[in-house]
Amino acid sequence: MEPSKMEEFVANAALLAAHLTEQCNKAAAAQQTSAQELQASAIVVRKTIEEGKREMSEQARGAVHDALAQEIPAATHSIGETAARLRHVADHLQREQAQLSQRARFLGWKSLGVLSVACLLLVAGSGYAAWHNVQRSERAKVDAEVLEALQHVTITSCGGQPCIRLQDGLPRWQKNDQYVLIDTSGKREGAAGGGR
Repeated sequence: MEPSKMEEFVANAALLAAHLTEQCNKAAAAQQTSAQELQASAIVVRKTIEEGKREMSEQARGAVHDALAQEIPAATHSIGETAARLRHVADHLQREQAQLSQRARFLGWKSLGVLSVACLLLVAGSGYAAWHNVQRSERAKVDAEVLEALQHVTITSCGGQPCIRLQDGLPRWQKNDQYVLIDTSGKREGAAGGGR
Protein backbone atom coordinates (compact mmCIF):
# COMPACT_ATOMS: atom_id res chain seq x y z
CA MET A 1 0.00 0.00 0.00
CA GLU A 2 1.10 3.44 -0.66
CA PRO A 3 2.20 5.62 2.15
CA SER A 4 -0.31 8.34 1.40
CA LYS A 5 -3.21 5.91 1.46
CA MET A 6 -1.82 4.36 4.55
CA GLU A 7 -1.70 7.71 6.24
CA GLU A 8 -5.15 8.45 5.07
CA PHE A 9 -6.32 5.11 6.38
CA VAL A 10 -4.64 5.66 9.79
CA ALA A 11 -6.09 9.18 9.89
CA ASN A 12 -9.54 7.83 9.09
CA ALA A 13 -9.07 5.08 11.61
CA ALA A 14 -7.96 7.60 14.22
CA LEU A 15 -10.95 9.76 13.41
CA LEU A 16 -13.19 6.74 13.58
CA ALA A 17 -11.60 5.70 16.85
CA ALA A 18 -12.04 9.21 18.23
CA HIS A 19 -15.57 9.27 16.99
CA LEU A 20 -16.26 5.82 18.52
CA THR A 21 -14.59 6.86 21.77
CA GLU A 22 -16.70 9.98 21.81
CA GLN A 23 -19.79 7.91 21.09
CA CYS A 24 -18.82 5.42 23.80
CA ASN A 25 -18.24 8.24 26.25
CA LYS A 26 -21.63 9.73 25.34
CA ALA A 27 -23.26 6.31 25.64
CA ALA A 28 -21.50 5.72 28.97
CA ALA A 29 -22.59 9.14 30.19
CA ALA A 30 -26.12 8.50 28.95
CA GLN A 31 -26.04 5.11 30.64
CA GLN A 32 -24.75 6.64 33.82
CA THR A 33 -27.45 9.29 33.63
CA SER A 34 -30.04 6.61 32.96
CA ALA A 35 -28.67 4.56 35.87
CA GLN A 36 -28.85 7.62 38.12
CA GLU A 37 -32.36 8.37 36.89
CA LEU A 38 -33.27 4.71 37.36
CA GLN A 39 -31.78 4.78 40.84
CA ALA A 40 -33.67 8.00 41.57
CA SER A 41 -36.82 6.41 40.18
CA ALA A 42 -36.18 3.33 42.34
CA ILE A 43 -35.79 5.59 45.38
CA VAL A 44 -39.01 7.38 44.44
CA VAL A 45 -40.77 4.01 43.91
CA ARG A 46 -39.41 2.70 47.20
CA LYS A 47 -40.57 5.87 48.97
CA THR A 48 -43.91 5.61 47.23
CA ILE A 49 -44.23 1.95 48.27
CA GLU A 50 -43.26 2.78 51.85
CA GLU A 51 -45.70 5.67 51.90
CA GLY A 52 -48.31 3.36 50.36
CA LYS A 53 -47.58 0.74 53.04
CA ARG A 54 -47.74 3.38 55.75
CA GLU A 55 -50.94 4.79 54.31
CA MET A 56 -52.47 1.29 53.95
CA SER A 57 -51.40 0.48 57.53
CA GLU A 58 -52.95 3.73 58.76
CA GLN A 59 -56.08 3.09 56.73
CA ALA A 60 -56.24 -0.50 58.03
CA ARG A 61 -55.66 0.75 61.57
CA GLY A 62 -58.33 3.40 61.04
CA ALA A 63 -60.72 0.83 59.57
CA VAL A 64 -60.08 -1.53 62.52
CA HIS A 65 -60.49 1.40 64.90
CA ASP A 66 -63.73 2.43 63.20
CA ALA A 67 -64.98 -1.15 63.17
CA LEU A 68 -64.07 -1.56 66.82
CA ALA A 69 -65.55 1.81 67.62
CA GLN A 70 -68.82 0.60 66.12
CA GLU A 71 -68.63 -2.99 67.43
CA ILE A 72 -67.37 -2.32 70.96
CA PRO A 73 -70.41 -0.25 72.00
CA ALA A 74 -72.69 -2.89 70.48
CA ALA A 75 -70.72 -5.65 72.22
CA THR A 76 -70.71 -3.66 75.47
CA HIS A 77 -74.44 -3.11 75.15
CA SER A 78 -74.97 -6.82 74.45
CA ILE A 79 -72.80 -7.77 77.43
CA GLY A 80 -74.72 -5.30 79.59
CA GLU A 81 -78.03 -6.79 78.47
CA THR A 82 -76.72 -10.31 79.14
CA ALA A 83 -75.51 -9.25 82.59
CA ALA A 84 -78.92 -7.70 83.31
CA ARG A 85 -80.65 -10.91 82.20
CA LEU A 86 -78.28 -12.95 84.37
CA ARG A 87 -79.01 -10.66 87.35
CA HIS A 88 -82.72 -11.06 86.67
CA VAL A 89 -82.36 -14.86 86.51
CA ALA A 90 -80.24 -14.86 89.69
CA ASP A 91 -82.85 -12.72 91.49
CA HIS A 92 -85.60 -15.02 90.25
CA LEU A 93 -83.67 -18.09 91.43
CA GLN A 94 -83.07 -16.43 94.80
CA ARG A 95 -86.79 -15.69 95.16
CA GLU A 96 -87.62 -19.26 94.15
CA GLN A 97 -85.13 -20.58 96.70
CA ALA A 98 -86.64 -18.37 99.41
CA GLN A 99 -90.13 -19.60 98.49
CA LEU A 100 -88.97 -23.22 98.50
CA SER A 101 -87.29 -22.67 101.87
CA GLN A 102 -90.50 -21.10 103.20
CA ARG A 103 -92.56 -24.00 101.82
CA ALA A 104 -90.13 -26.49 103.34
CA ARG A 105 -90.45 -24.76 106.73
CA PHE A 106 -94.23 -24.69 106.37
CA LEU A 107 -94.32 -28.36 105.43
CA GLY A 108 -91.96 -29.12 108.33
CA TRP A 109 -94.23 -27.33 110.80
CA LYS A 110 -97.30 -28.89 109.20
CA SER A 111 -95.72 -32.36 109.43
CA LEU A 112 -94.76 -31.66 113.04
CA GLY A 113 -98.34 -30.57 113.76
CA VAL A 114 -99.78 -33.65 112.03
CA LEU A 115 -97.37 -35.90 113.94
CA SER A 116 -98.26 -34.13 117.21
CA VAL A 117 -101.98 -34.57 116.54
CA ALA A 118 -101.38 -38.21 115.58
CA CYS A 119 -99.39 -38.75 118.79
CA LEU A 120 -102.14 -37.08 120.83
CA LEU A 121 -104.76 -39.25 119.14
CA LEU A 122 -102.60 -42.32 119.75
CA VAL A 123 -102.14 -41.38 123.42
CA ALA A 124 -105.87 -40.59 123.72
CA GLY A 125 -106.80 -43.87 121.99
CA SER A 126 -104.37 -45.80 124.19
CA GLY A 127 -105.74 -44.01 127.27
CA TYR A 128 -109.31 -44.81 126.24
CA ALA A 129 -108.40 -48.43 125.58
CA ALA A 130 -106.61 -48.61 128.94
CA TRP A 131 -109.60 -46.98 130.71
CA HIS A 132 -111.97 -49.35 128.92
CA ASN A 133 -109.79 -52.33 129.93
CA VAL A 134 -109.70 -51.09 133.54
CA GLN A 135 -113.51 -50.82 133.49
CA ARG A 136 -113.79 -54.33 132.09
CA SER A 137 -111.25 -55.50 134.66
CA GLU A 138 -113.28 -53.92 137.49
CA ARG A 139 -116.48 -55.53 136.14
CA ALA A 140 -114.65 -58.83 135.88
CA LYS A 141 -113.41 -58.38 139.45
CA VAL A 142 -116.96 -57.72 140.63
CA ASP A 143 -118.18 -60.77 138.65
CA ALA A 144 -115.38 -62.82 140.18
CA GLU A 145 -116.33 -61.61 143.67
CA VAL A 146 -119.96 -62.49 142.98
CA LEU A 147 -118.94 -65.94 141.75
CA GLU A 148 -116.74 -66.41 144.80
CA ALA A 149 -119.61 -65.30 147.05
CA LEU A 150 -121.94 -67.75 145.28
CA GLN A 151 -119.63 -70.55 146.35
CA HIS A 152 -120.64 -69.81 149.97
CA VAL A 153 -124.34 -69.79 149.24
CA THR A 154 -126.49 -72.73 148.39
CA ILE A 155 -129.20 -71.96 145.86
CA THR A 156 -131.86 -74.56 145.44
CA SER A 157 -135.57 -75.12 144.97
CA CYS A 158 -137.80 -75.28 147.96
CA GLY A 159 -141.19 -76.74 146.91
CA GLY A 160 -140.86 -75.28 143.45
CA GLN A 161 -139.70 -71.91 144.70
CA PRO A 162 -136.11 -70.77 144.56
CA CYS A 163 -134.45 -70.44 147.89
CA ILE A 164 -131.00 -70.01 149.29
CA ARG A 165 -129.37 -71.25 152.37
CA LEU A 166 -127.00 -68.93 154.14
CA GLN A 167 -124.66 -69.87 156.84
CA ASP A 168 -125.79 -68.92 160.27
CA GLY A 169 -124.37 -65.88 161.98
CA LEU A 170 -123.08 -64.22 158.88
CA PRO A 171 -122.37 -60.52 159.35
CA ARG A 172 -124.67 -58.04 157.67
CA TRP A 173 -123.60 -55.23 155.38
CA GLN A 174 -123.72 -51.94 157.24
CA LYS A 175 -125.15 -49.90 154.40
CA ASN A 176 -128.04 -52.31 153.77
CA ASP A 177 -128.75 -55.04 156.37
CA GLN A 178 -130.79 -57.06 153.90
CA TYR A 179 -127.48 -58.25 152.50
CA VAL A 180 -125.38 -60.71 154.40
CA LEU A 181 -121.62 -60.42 154.05
CA ILE A 182 -120.05 -63.66 152.92
CA ASP A 183 -116.78 -64.81 154.40
CA THR A 184 -114.52 -65.63 151.47
CA SER A 185 -111.66 -66.83 153.61
CA GLY A 186 -112.27 -70.40 152.48
CA LYS A 187 -114.32 -71.89 155.41
CA ARG A 188 -117.26 -73.84 154.04
CA GLU A 189 -119.92 -75.35 156.14
CA GLY A 190 -122.33 -78.14 155.33
CA ALA A 191 -123.40 -79.68 152.06
CA ALA A 192 -125.64 -78.16 149.47
CA GLY A 193 -129.30 -79.04 149.12
CA GLY A 194 -130.11 -79.43 152.85
CA GLY A 195 -133.38 -77.43 153.57
CA ARG A 196 -135.85 -78.73 151.10
